[in-house]
Amino acid sequence: MAYQFSRRQWVFSIAYGQTIIAILTIVNVFYPQYLNYTFIVFIIGMVIFTALMMKTQLKHITGKEAKEIKSGRRLFKSKSDEIKDLQLKDPKLVQELKPMLKTTMLSFLSLIVLLAWYPMYFGWARGFVSTAENADVATKIAVFLAGYEIPYAIMMTINTFTRRRMKETVQVIMNYEVYDKGVIGTGLVVNFPLDENYSIRISPARKFVEVIKSERGSSIRYRLYTRSYERLWDIIKRYGNPQKYEYEK
Repeated sequence: MAYQFSRRQWVFSIAYGQTIIAILTIVNVFYPQYLNYTFIVFIIGMVIFTALMMKTQLKHITGKEAKEIKSGRRLFKSKSDEIKDLQLKDPKLVQELKPMLKTTMLSFLSLIVLLAWYPMYFGWARGFVSTAENADVATKIAVFLAGYEIPYAIMMTINTFTRRRMKETVQVIMNYEVYDKGVIGTGLVVNFPLDENYSIRISPARKFVEVIKSERGSSIRYRLYTRSYERLWDIIKRYGNPQKYEYEK
């Protein structure tokens, strides 16, 4: 599932990361006997952060907008087995998902670098601050802080680079419902009528309707696979009143 941070989430992620780094640096400086445990704390902190981001991504389950949409009349419900079958038969989907797969691989490689970096660097850092002459508190802070900030900066640079390269992402919605007030799906909440940021793409050959959201020079294509694409399109056209749409021939 593709995921992009909003500006607010991006600021939060930086603040969260720097807070964890500050805490671990203080622990390393003043409680060096716990150095072996700080990596575990760091990993747990990242897991908690990921969970918070996933909770935000899945806010449609209890969100006010979702409740408002569900108060309307349900007009269409997807079939998971049908979606899976249509995905497998879509010859272009794998090619479209390749950029996101590359991003995932880069993130995985970043994690491997982090796992290798920590024991190597902090093994050296522990020996340095314990044997170096005139290793005052400021020096210790600088040494341990660099141990966290260098890999953090590398990961942030990779994430920023990949986000800027990915001007368009495809998100296949595996479970969705369409009401007269909007569309709800996994990671998707869209109100009707659609505003100017949204457009629609209908592909009869590949059996899907896409709800495309374009903002700040990038777009997310929320793909709704169904054999009843004509019916789905009719519902979206009638209640969503899209200003822009493309019907593939």
